[in-house]
Amino acid sequence: MLKLLCAGAVSTALAAVFSSPLLLAGCSSKSPIKTHPVAGKVEIKDGDAAILTGSAVELQHESDENLRPSGNIDASGKYVIKTLYKGAIVEGAPEGKYRARIILGDQSDEGVPKRKGDPIHKKYYEFATSGLSLTVPGGDCNISLSKK
Repeated sequence: MLKLLCAGAVSTALAAVFSSPLLLAGCSSKSPIKTHPVAGKVEIKDGDAAILTGSAVELQHESDENLRPSGNIDASGKYVIKTLYKGAIVEGAPEGKYRARIILGDQSDEGVPKRKGDPIHKKYYEFATSGLSLTVPGGDCNISLSKK
């Protein structure tokens, strides 16, 4: 069984990555596109979401396949969606319907694979087969995944 709901809660899962002075140089505080907060938690039935640390939840907009907001998954399974739009990284995602998938972060900082085998079912790696979808704005964005 798979559950995906959309959330307005905001956390700081990606803050360290996107708050680099190099990335922020020359950026104004006004967002170039209207977005809505999207945050949630990934859970693995009969497993530990920590195995997905460094992996990401990626969204694909229903009417614009090139619009792909995403958020890194932390050790507790939490993620916060951000959108790259015209060279600027903005919190949240634009309004609309999205498909979702999981992108595995397979290597440690040393380039060594973190895990053997698949921590979740392979169907979650592709938009077409994941069965994950959400509408922005919405409620909680919690994702429940299975290994089989």
